[in-house]
Amino acid sequence: MEKAPQIRAIGNASVEEKEKAKDDLHDLLFSHFESLKPGDVGELKKLEYPKSETEIACINFANKKTDELMQEAGVAPYDIPVQNFHIIPPELFKKISNSDSASATTYTTQQGIIFDAELFRTNPVYFGAVAMHEALHLKAHLSLEVNKDEEGVDVTHYRKGVTIQALQKHGYNGAYHQHFKGLHEAIVATQEKRILRDLLELPELSNEKKWLLSEKAQEIRRELVQKKGIPEDDFIWVGEEKNDWETVYYKTQREVLDYVCSEIQKQFSGTYKDTDEVFKEFLKSNFTGRLLPIARLTDKTFGEGSFRLLGNMGTEESSGVLHLESLKKARMRQVRDAVV
Repeated sequence: MEKAPQIRAIGNASVEEKEKAKDDLHDLLFSHFESLKPGDVGELKKLEYPKSETEIACINFANKKTDELMQEAGVAPYDIPVQNFHIIPPELFKKISNSDSASATTYTTQQGIIFDAELFRTNPVYFGAVAMHEALHLKAHLSLEVNKDEEGVDVTHYRKGVTIQALQKHGYNGAYHQHFKGLHEAIVATQEKRILRDLLELPELSNEKKWLLSEKAQEIRRELVQKKGIPEDDFIWVGEEKNDWETVYYKTQREVLDYVCSEIQKQFSGTYKDTDEVFKEFLKSNFTGRLLPIARLTDKTFGEGSFRLLGNMGTEESSGVLHLESLKKARMRQVRDAVV
């Protein structure tokens, strides 16, 4: 299906200039290589690995599942073309991503997703999980800021999913004052985790599923749980070799989101029968960009200003820990004041 993503544009540029900015992204999505800069095309076409049938099956799975979630959220679904997923050598990945820690990255400005081949080429289950994660990012709500001055038209991202980035006047390309990034990653990683069982039902992953269900693999996973203190259901993959294991990222941010959803469910038990229904409200915001519904739920449960507090949570492990403590204190005050 080739349906244009629902992109919003703000700023002082004309209607025509805003439409051009949205059309450019549409072309990057559906005419990917034709719309990339010549230098980028050359490196990618020359160095990226051809995708295997299993990797293509995983990409199709990610498209199918995210399309279903978009429909549930009331947003028109669309597929990310297979060619927009790039599995590239680690040297090129580090050059493009400018990161020594990331394993895959979504580039909204180029409507593409890049993967470090060293980490994914021999681990299709991990590739499938991360393809789902990155597809959730690329299909998230997008708002552009399009301004025009004497130097020309400047196009930057203002909103991506629930993340709010700075206006151009406060920081070029949203480099400063980014809010809700930690919450955004928590939403995406939680949904990634929820889909792992379905991913293993792909026929192309039957051998990997058989291994992961084996007594040997389960023993390795139990040992890792004891040694690393990682929840057992956070593991995406375990192998026989030392350090051959992968987990869902953003553990502390997911713990914050789990706690928030649990307390909202208790506060509004007549509206939400379980925490899954509350989580769907947050996931819906990822696709629609509408923050007011989850802001109201959060502030009514934890007290006024709590949603702004949640917006300050970053992606560092320590940030999740600190915000969980702060929200627990806010909840205690809210419950105490309600009794009084």
